[in-house]
Amino acid sequence: MNAQLLAHRALTRAPVERGQDAMVVALRLTGWIATTVLATLGVATLFFILLGSFTLSGTMLQLDNLAARFLAADAARQAQFQTIVFTVLGGAFVLIAFFRRASLRSAFDVAGGDND
Repeated sequence: MNAQLLAHRALTRAPVERGQDAMVVALRLTGWIATTVLATLGVATLFFILLGSFTLSGTMLQLDNLAARFLAADAARQAQFQTIVFTVLGGAFVLIAFFRRASLRSAFDVAGGDND
């Protein structure tokens, strides 16, 4: 009987509480996406630091070389490079998101806050 009462209370919750739950889920989901995007950009940064032999001057030289070659290329080659970069970053995002899937599931848990 207690389970039925709890189920009835959950269905008849005030719209304000449901709105608050939606805001909690939205904030958690936004945080999860922001963390995943930042981790993806961190992987790209780590790649350039690795190319620069883990030195700031070497990293800047590699970035300068890349920028000079990118600007000297024609539009078709620039588009091809952009496609490659976005594909690799998208793949990294998907991999990082896959390994963070447990925290994504927990973002949708709205347990707690009920004191009855």
